[in-house]
Amino acid sequence: MKRIIISIILGLPLAGGLLMAIGNDSLFLKGNALYEEGNYEEALGVYNQVLQDGKESAGLYYNMGNAAYRSNSIGYAILYYEKAIKLEPTHEDAANNLEFVSRYRLDTFEEVPQLFLAAWIRGFVHLLPERTWSTLAMLFFLALLTGIVVYLFAKRIALKKTGFVSALAALLLFGLAFSSAASRHREIIHPDAGIILAPSVVVRSSPSESGTELFILHEGTKIEISEEVSGWRNIRVIDGREGWILAEDFDSI
Repeated sequence: MKRIIISIILGLPLAGGLLMAIGNDSLFLKGNALYEEGNYEEALGVYNQVLQDGKESAGLYYNMGNAAYRSNSIGYAILYYEKAIKLEPTHEDAANNLEFVSRYRLDTFEEVPQLFLAAWIRGFVHLLPERTWSTLAMLFFLALLTGIVVYLFAKRIALKKTGFVSALAALLLFGLAFSSAASRHREIIHPDAGIILAPSVVVRSSPSESGTELFILHEGTKIEISEEVSGWRNIRVIDGREGWILAEDFDSI
């Protein structure tokens, strides 16, 4: 608990790893300077410019989450910490700050339990970022080719068996890494989760203002998102309730 509080209070905006991730970018350095001066909203604006330049990273989103929290934008703080963790699942500081800031949300739900296998698979896929899974897939593919070559051209029976077993193991590991990388890539290209950013949102029974009001969600609540109809998105919260909200009321993770 003490670590979480210290992390959110200090903000850690100038971590060395972040500097390496972004590079010596004048805009980024300007954002850091504004943050240190207490100009959090201006710092957030500058960090957004860095993001628009295509320099996306977990470290940048972490800084943006800190600046948003300092600006009392709980929804955006949660969004940026979630984005940081999505890119780098092992980002401990972002996870700690997310846990801390999430306590300010107004909505609390009792989560519908997932099937054990589905939850385990999702947790396994999220152990590593897409780039790491892709790298592992390439390495296992090379190991597969090596095993095949050894099996085909080795003259000793024992070596052929080793090549066959190695190729089989590499094939299984390649399939696992490739499918995990594909799943992570699909999440980035087609996000299936978002954060409510409006102070409050009416969830309706249909994609229309005339739809029946089902329930209300508040800033910072995490949702699952699916189909889109004329600017409306079908959403689901962790307690299983579903409905429609305007796409402008949330942002995808």
